[in-house]
This record gives sequence, structure tokens and C-alpha cells, in this order.
Amino acid sequence: MKVKHVFTCIALFFLPLFVSHAQNMETDSLQVLSEKLSQLEERFASNEREQQYKEVWKRKKYWKFGMENPHMKRTDGESMTWKTDMAFFIQQGKTAYLHSKPIAGMLKFGIDYGFMDLSYAKLKLKTIEVDNKDTRAGAYLASNSGGFDDIVSDDPDGSVMSMMGFNLGMHKIEYGLHVGPSISVNPWNHLIVSAYFHVRPTMSGILENDNFSYGFGCAMSAGFSVSYKIISLGVEGAWNSVKYKQTSFEVEDDEDGDEEGNIGNLFSTKKFRLKQNGPRFYVSLRF
Repeated sequence: MKVKHVFTCIALFFLPLFVSHAQNMETDSLQVLSEKLSQLEERFASNEREQQYKEVWKRKKYWKFGMENPHMKRTDGESMTWKTDMAFFIQQGKTAYLHSKPIAGMLKFGIDYGFMDLSYAKLKLKTIEVDNKDTRAGAYLASNSGGFDDIVSDDPDGSVMSMMGFNLGMHKIEYGLHVGPSISVNPWNHLIVSAYFHVRPTMSGILENDNFSYGFGCAMSAGFSVSYKIISLGVEGAWNSVKYKQTSFEVEDDEDGDEEGNIGNLFSTKKFRLKQNGPRFYVSLRF
């Protein structure tokens, strides 16, 4: 009987210790389980953010379709300016982001580049200032024909188109590349606001009746756009300065009044420089 009492006392003494140990083990297990759940939730949230970043920033290629309103003037010889009757452009390019994850979850730096920037403009002579108002340039303005080669050429009546009674007007076509830095911010959902600066090596050609002028220059543009998923709207300012060479085919008469067949008398080359600037507005598709 006494032995039973001894075992009962021992059991009562160690029982609280067993209970306490069991509670500690249970608490530690719950804590470990909670930490594991927190880690899983954080990993899941991180994967979800990564997927969202990829979805928002995946559209790197773009096509721009826009209108422009260039102001052009001659910077050597007679002071002449032109206004735009119609002008549009198409540009294709891609943005290469410099880092995969956006800074602070919303900011990315990149490089824009592309191998096609094609533009067309129909121009009309606006003003001209010459020292001698009785020159053929002044007479040309009085006729209000709105052309270009009569001023640049030495023989305004030698134009084949002029002799045939046609006046096709002045048309300018440019083709260029573009490259430059850009910065993009994603403040909300799929909305992205971008600002950029582009350097655009450009080939330019001007056609006016039977005269053609060509030149090479380095155009520049700076602007910003607002995009939501595939659609983007933007505006930019563009400017350049191009030195042109003009080639023309003119018919000259000899002393007897007959037309000469000498190629040297039929081909002439002139040089002039034109400066251009103006805004460009566009709609862009991003893929």
C-alpha cells in the first residue's frame, strides 16, 4: 500500500513537467508551421508580382502612325520658308530595357531603336526675301505658282514640266533610323507613361517637277507617350538640318538656236541647306 502511494506521488510530481513539455512542443510546431506558411505566402506573392511585371512590360515592339507639321526654311542664299499642306510618317522600333525588374516596382530605363522611320510631306512656298525685288524670284512670287525649282534653278523656263504646263508641287520624302534612351513609369495597372530622346540619321529627297534634290543629315526628336496595353498616344518635337544637292535636266540652245546634245550642258548640280522643325502626333501599337 505504501508503494502505491510512492508511485502516485512521483506521477503527480512529474505530470506538470510532461504537460509543460507537450505544450512547448505544440507551440514550437505551430510556430514552425506559421513560418512555413508565411514563406509560402511570400513566395506566392513574389511569383504573382513577377507574372504581373511580365504581363505589364512584355510589349516591347511598336509601330507608330502619325501626322506632322514641319516648318522648313532655307539657311543659305535667299531666305525662304515653306508651309505644310500634308505630312505623315510611319515608324517601327523596339525598346530594350536595361534591367528585368522595375525599380520600386514601377520604373524602367531602356534604349529605343529601329530601322525604319519613313515620312512624306507636301510643301508649299510661304515667304521669300531677296535683296533685289526685281529679280526673277520676285517675279516668280508674283505668279503665285508655289513651286521651288524656279528659284533654285538658273533657268525657270527650262523645266520640262513647266514647258508642258504641269506643276506637280513640292514633295519631300525622308527615310531614317532611330536610337536613343527612354524612361518608362507604370503608375497603375497596365498604364505606362514614357519619355524619350531619339537620334535619327536620315536620308532626304525633294521632288519638284523635273528637279530632284537629295541630302543626308542627322535629325533628332524628343517626346512622350501614354500607353495602355496595346494602344499608345504620343507627341514629339522633331528637328534637323540637311545639306542638299540638286540635279536637274535642262535643255540649252546653241548660237544657231538648235538644241545641243552635249550631256555637259544638260546636267547641272546645285547645293543648298534646309532647316526643319515641328511637332509630330501619333498613334502607336505595341506588341
